[in-house]
Amino acid sequence: MTSALEADARAERAPVSGPADLLRIDELSVQFGTPRGLVRAVDGVSLEVRAGETLAVVGESGSGKSVTGLAVMRLLERTSARIAGGRIGFRGKDGAPRDLLALPEVAMRRVRGREIAMIFQDPLSSLNPVFTIGDQIVETLRRHQRLSRAAAGERAAELLAQVGIAGARSRLSDYPHQLSGGMRQRVVIAIALACDPLLLIADEPTTALDVTIQAQIVDLLKRLQRERRMGMIFITHDLGLVEEVADRVAVMYAGQIVETGPADQLLGRPRHPYTQALLDCNPHRALSRLAEGARPDLLPIPGAPPDPVRPPPGCRFHPRCRLGIEACTRAVPPMLEPAPGRGSRCIRHEELA
Repeated sequence: MTSALEADARAERAPVSGPADLLRIDELSVQFGTPRGLVRAVDGVSLEVRAGETLAVVGESGSGKSVTGLAVMRLLERTSARIAGGRIGFRGKDGAPRDLLALPEVAMRRVRGREIAMIFQDPLSSLNPVFTIGDQIVETLRRHQRLSRAAAGERAAELLAQVGIAGARSRLSDYPHQLSGGMRQRVVIAIALACDPLLLIADEPTTALDVTIQAQIVDLLKRLQRERRMGMIFITHDLGLVEEVADRVAVMYAGQIVETGPADQLLGRPRHPYTQALLDCNPHRALSRLAEGARPDLLPIPGAPPDPVRPPPGCRFHPRCRLGIEACTRAVPPMLEPAPGRGSRCIRHEELA
């Protein structure tokens, strides 16, 4: 009779089809039950991240960006969320591909923190207020790297110094409330990087910070990602940040990926009306046009995002789209390939400038 441990081991080694990407998400669907009905927060999302590259996932609030990241970590609330389909292939430190959705929870705990780490939006809520900064870093190191308390303390001080906290050793005894917002975010980054993960998911890591600190955190993440050759998923709604950090971009709208491509190509020549609309209402672009002597017009996107319980038929963006026609309402557009390495879920992508 097969033991539970043997079953766990088989699940960890389960092969995942596809190219040797660090992370490959295929047709992921996440649903939430609500009193009004079923919300398809993530609906058939497919993405890939290669070692050493940064993929920016962009979209308005409620588009499914954070839910996708939480699904990769398997941190969704079990009482309300359900992964309804798809696969999440991950190639770990041993080089073996596995489907994260097939892993037993005990095996997934070995992946979290050690191989995949996540930086959450609000550093104050993601740090435990009753434990010191040092205790929280040491706990991660001792759990995943089996270090002694003394060795883990030394490593914790090194990590704080690496993320730019002055007087790192003395800060180990501080509590989260004793630090500024920028310093708390640096602590969260130190915890995420403590075990040298292969993949870092940064979920709106600069949202609560002022512009100066935001720039410092972005520069820090870029440097650490480059030095450690990590893959990174950078979740944001700020296209200004995308231009700074991303190698490739995936644009999400109403739970679906609507456009993908290399960052310079996608931002320079978008092939989906939603991406174009995001760029048209981006103040960074308006200031650039002003500097070039052009009119710095900001063009807001008309209407509002669709009802997540009852999305419109066909293309979900068509009620707000300047290119929308009757054909857009008939069926959900497939992901087309307007150019090598580009993807667009728009039947009229060729008409975009």
